[in-house]
Amino acid sequence: MFDNLNKYIFLFFFILLAVSFLVRNDYRSVDKIIPEVLNEPLQTETGSTDIIKFSKNGYDYELTQLYDYDISGLVVHKMNYSWFTIYKGEKVFSTDLCLIWGDNIKSKVFKNNSVKFYQDCRWCNVEWYGNVDFNLSQLSNNHLIVITPVLLNKIAAISSGDQVRIKGKLVYAKARPSGKTRDEDSNGFEWRSSVTRNDTGAGACEVIFVEDAQILAKAHPVACGVYLISLLGLALMVCANLARFIYSFFK
Repeated sequence: MFDNLNKYIFLFFFILLAVSFLVRNDYRSVDKIIPEVLNEPLQTETGSTDIIKFSKNGYDYELTQLYDYDISGLVVHKMNYSWFTIYKGEKVFSTDLCLIWGDNIKSKVFKNNSVKFYQDCRWCNVEWYGNVDFNLSQLSNNHLIVITPVLLNKIAAISSGDQVRIKGKLVYAKARPSGKTRDEDSNGFEWRSSVTRNDTGAGACEVIFVEDAQILAKAHPVACGVYLISLLGLALMVCANLARFIYSFFK
């Protein structure tokens, strides 16, 4: 009796987890649009020429401020590269947000099933077939440099389908090893942000030192809540069954 109940509860949480995982990232079903995401990003002359310096993961970073930057948009894809990278530096540039805004949202072209977004190797790509009026100058891949725990938590909470606002600096970033390292980037690396929305290909991504991040509208708050609850439920069941096994083994 207990084993059957245990199995059904586990299956219940697993199904909830799978369904909520798919629903919470469904940007196509977003209907309520926040006015801010219809605007073009705001890029203005920076009021400071100070070099931003910090050390992390065995590297010393120097960020040259290029422009102040304020972008609002709909997240159509998010990628955290720190989960599978061999580069320590990517733990600082860990998250890329693929955003669309303006006419791409107003026209609801993102709802078209022929339009697909994906991220790989630090690229954000969009593909479609047929007659689709997609504005490539209103899509960007944003490499986010985040160094404070508060902002890291805010970025971690973002999912595809969310409407967000990111404020900070477009930067030219240099990283050099602060000591001995076996990292593949042992000679350091440099990333220069794009400063126009009309470019494509290598170098077209925005490199943003994040100073503030907001979720203007959560895409599917109920699905996100169910996802977290079901994930917690599965974790508790695994722990409970492990404890039960250990108890029965030593009984």
